Amino acid sequence: MCGRFAQYSSRDDYFDALGIGPEELTRDAEPIGRYNVAPGTKVLLLSERDGELKFDPVYWGYGPEWWDKPPL
Repeated sequence: MCGRFAQYSSRDDYFDALGIGPEELTRDAEPIGRYNVAPGTKVLLLSERDGELKFDPVYWGYGPEWWDKPPL
């Protein structure tokens, strides 16, 4: 199915790649580690808000421009 991706690295792997420590981020306690993330499921998103990096749980989905329903 199109729209799937893998999110299998640990939070520590992301911290190491960014060169930061866990105490520098606000994060959700929900674990990650999935190899087949389908649209309509929750994923962990790294974002910047108010000058801080944060891990936010968000729903992964997509919808083409012509789609008039909520994203899949």
